[in-house]
Amino acid sequence: MAHSALVSLMNTIELILHSDRFHFFHAKHHIVSTYRKVRFLQTLFQDSPQKSSQEEMDSLEIRIRDSASVIEDAVEFYVSEQVYEDPDRFIALLDSPTDQENREYQDLDEVIVEIDSIVEELLNDRCGLKDLLPRKDLPVLGTSRHARVGKNVMVGFDEDVMELKHRLTGWESKLQVIPITGMGGADFGVVINKLKEESVQDLTQILWKSLKGRRYIIVLDDMWSTKVWDDMKRIFPDDGNGSRIMLTTRLQGVAVYATDSFSPPHRIRLLDEDKSWHLLCQEVFGQESCPPEFQELEDIGKMIARNCKGLPLATSVVGGLLANSAMTREFWGYVAENVNSIAIENDEHCSEILSLSYSHLPHRLKPCFLYFGAFPEDYEIPVTKLIRLWIAEGFLRPARSKSLEAVAEGYLNDLIDRNLVIDRRRGSNGKTRTCTMHDLLRDLCIKEAQNENFLHIINTSAQFSSPDMGNIPRRLITHLNIPEGSDITEWMESMTLTRSVLCTGRVLSTSPFYQSFRFLRVLDFLETAFSEFPFEFLFLVNLRYLAFKFRSFPVLPSQISLLWKLQILIIQDSQNLLNREIFPYLQSYCEVDTPSEIFQTAQLRHVQMTEIFLPNPIDKENPVVLKDLETLSTVANFRCTEEVLRKFPNLKRLGVYYYGARIEDWSAYGLKNLVRLSKLENLKCVFNWPPNETLLPNLSFPHSLKKLTLDVWKPVEGEFSRLRFLLIKKMQLVRWIAENTHFPCLEHLIIRECYDLEAIPSGIGDIATLKMIDIDDCSSSAVVSVEQILEEQRDMENNVLQVRVRRNIFS
Repeated sequence: MAHSALVSLMNTIELILHSDRFHFFHAKHHIVSTYRKVRFLQTLFQDSPQKSSQEEMDSLEIRIRDSASVIEDAVEFYVSEQVYEDPDRFIALLDSPTDQENREYQDLDEVIVEIDSIVEELLNDRCGLKDLLPRKDLPVLGTSRHARVGKNVMVGFDEDVMELKHRLTGWESKLQVIPITGMGGADFGVVINKLKEESVQDLTQILWKSLKGRRYIIVLDDMWSTKVWDDMKRIFPDDGNGSRIMLTTRLQGVAVYATDSFSPPHRIRLLDEDKSWHLLCQEVFGQESCPPEFQELEDIGKMIARNCKGLPLATSVVGGLLANSAMTREFWGYVAENVNSIAIENDEHCSEILSLSYSHLPHRLKPCFLYFGAFPEDYEIPVTKLIRLWIAEGFLRPARSKSLEAVAEGYLNDLIDRNLVIDRRRGSNGKTRTCTMHDLLRDLCIKEAQNENFLHIINTSAQFSSPDMGNIPRRLITHLNIPEGSDITEWMESMTLTRSVLCTGRVLSTSPFYQSFRFLRVLDFLETAFSEFPFEFLFLVNLRYLAFKFRSFPVLPSQISLLWKLQILIIQDSQNLLNREIFPYLQSYCEVDTPSEIFQTAQLRHVQMTEIFLPNPIDKENPVVLKDLETLSTVANFRCTEEVLRKFPNLKRLGVYYYGARIEDWSAYGLKNLVRLSKLENLKCVFNWPPNETLLPNLSFPHSLKKLTLDVWKPVEGEFSRLRFLLIKKMQLVRWIAENTHFPCLEHLIIRECYDLEAIPSGIGDIATLKMIDIDDCSSSAVVSVEQILEEQRDMENNVLQVRVRRNIFS
């Protein structure tokens, strides 16, 4: 996890240096110098080829990871100390360091010396990374010696290469050993590499000539690189005679790269339960069914097959074990409950096959892959949550003009293309909405993550034991309730360096978190409900991700701005009091009252609450602009004034809800100003009373809008030029007048519970991009109209458009 540790450290230092809350004097040169060294090391290490032995590489990664972690701990500890001592000022003035601070600088210097040593080793090619960067990119590394960086040059070795090539290709039938000797520094590698290069060229010509003019079938098994395919495909002549090349790979990108539009990749699917059972029977009994004498094992056997989750490898391994073990219900029952551990621990080949996928991952993807081990087995993971956790953990670096969210989405798609993650559900925009992982790969995640001290999972109360102080996990995952009492407090006090706590159980006491988890950056308590905001959280000044539930009357304290690194804030209603599906006209008494200080938390990216009440008016004296804020939902009675919208100019997802007494004058709410949100892609606007005519002219939307959920609106041509998804729900709409030009990019239309709607405009069917119309519990006339639209489109040979109609059985 060297790469993730370096990226996290760089993000932390950048955050501090770019914050206007801190002014560094004495320590600034320490921090800037350290940052430059770390940035260079990260660039050198990122996506580097692992040419040395695995043991040497593992040792190097541990050294890099530990050094980066020590520096990050020291930096964040010093910052948090300033907050604890003087939270009102919240400024670290380092121009007059104390003796203690000087000692901390001395410890930091020792780690920086270690980083210099690591960089020097890399440049001296101890790990095969010497040629990654040109010399002009090297920073000044203090006392470090500058190693020669450049490609090996073939000068003065022509005669040696010719003589050795003659000996290698001679016709002597007896096995020959050809030693090469010389003085140290004679550069044997140059000669060997040249011989390999020429030998490959000769073999390529021989194979090409042997295939020329013939019809052939070639199988290339387990290919990992497009570069390898580029090198290999030149060997195979295309004489138009029906030759075939079959290529197997775990990487979707390689498969797509190697094929053409006439020969798409064939995807091997997981087995269904019946086929898994037949395969298991074949492995155990030598036939595709259970023999009569073992009928008592059939129900447990089918459970075993089902628990293999369709993976033939797991089914074969477990079947081999059962075939050579006792045919008893007791033993088979044990196997059914422990399929994953048995498959990995009892078959070295199975473990190696799965581990190969992990070892071939680029450094940047490894922490993202291991993070899947934090989620419970068979859990369908919301992609938005996964991405936000990756961001808060500090795994990601911005790439060119891409946001962190876009980078994370690319990482997830890469893991899916590598067949490591399963794309479970997609949203209306075609993007992955939820994902999951096969149980065997999840077990591999957990095993690798715990070996690397990446995370620690607690499934039983016996695991609440104090860890080795030199092996404190950076991430703590518990699927149990965290009890209240001295034992748990004592245990938590030993977890001083833990950065993340994700709990799928209930937390009965929060006091230990203030005392122990001062470095905490992720706190996920979405299964725990509080009656008021836990003030202990305010001491966790390194928090970036905070999620919990409330029972009633939540109020965010004004000191929320102390959480100056906070990026994601999620507060949910535990009792579903605000379910507008059930109580559409209920006036809210549980809205989250937010202070004006919330706008001082400049790192905010996603704010998601059941219902937010923003302060009005906005504090004009606060110059902070939340330029990274992308999600704000759901805001009660939102006043879209220009002054407010300037606070979050890059908003992409906005949810608003209007309730209370019927509003006659909508001009004060500034809904026309929504058009100023030029980055807005997803808007949900809900009202708890029937529409009125004064509202319609006050709605205006930006061209960037792609998804709209709206109770009331009147389309204007050009207003929805990019809209792809449209949901119209519970509208007291009688006549809808619209043409295809109003929604030129619409792909999916859903009309739900619109009982008064007479018809869907026929022009909707003429939208060239439209793929699906969903009619859910609407009037009979609306259903008839959509059936007519489908008939008209079929007459025009439009076979792309699909229609789904669902009726409420009580209507």
